[in-house]
Amino acid sequence: MTEVANQLFISQPAISQTIRELEADFGIHLFDRIGKRLYLTHEGEIFLNYVRRILNLYEDCAKILKESSELKQGKLRIGASTTIGIYVLPQIIGKFYQEHRGIEVSIAIENTKIIAEMILKNQIDFAFVEGPVFSDEIIEEFFCADELVFITPPGHPWDQPAGIDFKAIEHAKLIMREQGSGTREVLEEALKAFDVDVSVDFELGNTEAIKKAVEAGLGVSCISKRCVEKETADGRIALTKVNGLVIMREFHLIYHKDKYLSKLFNLFIDFSRSQVK
Repeated sequence: MTEVANQLFISQPAISQTIRELEADFGIHLFDRIGKRLYLTHEGEIFLNYVRRILNLYEDCAKILKESSELKQGKLRIGASTTIGIYVLPQIIGKFYQEHRGIEVSIAIENTKIIAEMILKNQIDFAFVEGPVFSDEIIEEFFCADELVFITPPGHPWDQPAGIDFKAIEHAKLIMREQGSGTREVLEEALKAFDVDVSVDFELGNTEAIKKAVEAGLGVSCISKRCVEKETADGRIALTKVNGLVIMREFHLIYHKDKYLSKLFNLFIDFSRSQVK
């Protein structure tokens, strides 16, 4: 008891009291006290084995937390609305992995409405979205700008250098995402300012399906210019200029107002901002 007290820089009675309290808590004897020596009982041996495991776990925990604080490892749960999740984030995350191989990143891709709900339920740490978010509990910050463009199959009546009048949109076979999609909400808001009423003829659940439908001649659509760079370069889809109408929007970073903004959070956000056009 005296030797342990000296090693821990506390009094010998404090050591004895702690041992008595442990024995009282468990209702056992940890030591046989024979003469002036202490011998571990069977129960004491069991307790010692568990204590060693607990101390090892504590040391492992301290090591992992230290590495996390030094950004050698960690985990990010990211959400993204469709356009960003498919056409922007993969390249960013790929480059991020090259510099920070110990960081694990998971991505949930849904429409803006669902992503906002996931933020509120703490199912993701933060997200990048293309549509408006309506919650006092969510903070929105500008991430980057994006342009929406009208697309048609090559040879479509709209496929002309002079462009079209925006009223032509009212009579078009329009292919769009479902209600709740950020792209659709931005388009509808933009057209309201020009008193243009549109009806959606086809609702499709993802942008790739919309592009395939336009290629097949089923109608026209309005999507992010980022999404059709390859198809327009290959001549499979044509961009149409709508005279007097330019639709710009902002991609936003969103997170819960009570969320702890860790070093890893700020590292990834700063890296992402440096990568976007």
